[in-house]
Amino acid sequence: MPFFADSIQQDMQCFAEHLLPRMREKPGYRAKARVVRALERLVGNADIEDIQELASAFAAASDNLPSEAKSWQLRCRIYLAHMLDHHAALALAQDAITMATASEIIDRSPEEAVELIGAALGWLSFAAANPAFNYLAAVPRGVFWASILNGTLSRGHILLGMVERNPLSAPKEQGMPPVLTAPSASRPGVVVFEQTGNRNTEAGTRVAEHYKDLLGKSLPLVPMPDLVGVRTALKSEFPYAKATIDRILGDVAIQPYVQLRPTILVGSPGCGKSRFARRLLTLIGMPHDVISCGGLSDGTFAGTPRRWSTGEPSLPVALIGLYKNAGPGIVLDEIEKVGNSRYNGNVHDALLSFLERETSCRYHDPYVQAACDISYVSWLMTANSLDGVSGPLRDRCRVIEFPAPRPEDLSTLSRQIMSEMLAEQGLDERWLVPLDGTEMEAILDVWTGGSLRTLRRMIEIALASRHVKQ
Repeated sequence: MPFFADSIQQDMQCFAEHLLPRMREKPGYRAKARVVRALERLVGNADIEDIQELASAFAAASDNLPSEAKSWQLRCRIYLAHMLDHHAALALAQDAITMATASEIIDRSPEEAVELIGAALGWLSFAAANPAFNYLAAVPRGVFWASILNGTLSRGHILLGMVERNPLSAPKEQGMPPVLTAPSASRPGVVVFEQTGNRNTEAGTRVAEHYKDLLGKSLPLVPMPDLVGVRTALKSEFPYAKATIDRILGDVAIQPYVQLRPTILVGSPGCGKSRFARRLLTLIGMPHDVISCGGLSDGTFAGTPRRWSTGEPSLPVALIGLYKNAGPGIVLDEIEKVGNSRYNGNVHDALLSFLERETSCRYHDPYVQAACDISYVSWLMTANSLDGVSGPLRDRCRVIEFPAPRPEDLSTLSRQIMSEMLAEQGLDERWLVPLDGTEMEAILDVWTGGSLRTLRRMIEIALASRHVKQ
């Protein structure tokens, strides 16, 4: 099925209109009905989430779709790559190289193989680019991306034609080596503790015994998760923060492990930024701790010497030892509320050496009394404003505005809040009875967006009124 138009958006609509009658003939089962619903969404102005849903629907129904469905899935990847999905571009590059190196294609048409390799290089150049750099950030309007995206249709024609004539089979079935996939056995890791210092003292012996199982050993990092799935899950929970989610996940480097840039989420009280930070780290599979900064007024984050009875390692070293992972996450909640006194140190000052790789890769922990590599730790901070955040700390972090919830998100947010309320009472989520129209209208008369804490109180009142009615 070739491209229908010179515009990707028009082609998505034409593709959906062309395929819908076939899918509607015999819906028959739930997976195929999901494909129909996803195609119907493409008839309008589809966005990246609609394409991701269609790709997921095709995958779920793959066993009951015709063989040409492989070209439909490929078309979805082309659409996603055009919409700046780096993972889709990487998958397209793998598809192109897999086909280009197939013996039957090389023997029959070396020219087509060369074209496919050229297409793979084009998609790889996009997949490897990092939008965090300012001079690449004008996507998709910038000249840099235009040179790549303008070739989407031509490269797509090549791949679609090849798939329709030679449907892709699994590499194992054709005896072809897998391309661009990391071996599962080589899980990424790094040595954090090479030694402990001053072992001859009683305290030194105690510290050496504590870290003996970690010395000189490679500790695992958090493997790269399915970022598309993470993105979809976050957007379903935080529909008002889609731009923020895209910005945070959009510059995660393409590498075997995941690490987030030091980031300060700034938003109004009760907007959900703390919960967002926790959910983000949970969904990417990163072990983490949340530290409330309200009232903290010293530099114990950086560790205290072992010669004191209260000696303890720095916060990142302690979490690495706790989770046996070289790249845990740390959420510092309300970072602007730490004390300003420098008596016994200051939290902001202590953080500075943690946030730059030059110093964090050889951080001298006063408790371990040796250099430790804490450069793989991910730091997320929340703040109601930047007024209490020091200039040097802001300079080392990416500052992102976290939006406030909107009235139009009430249906989604109310379900989440009610689910949390049931969990707190030890009840199953299946007991949840959503707010009805009257209850929603009553809440919207009072809550016009903003604090989720206020919204929760409104929902509690609405639920309490149900018992009064009875």
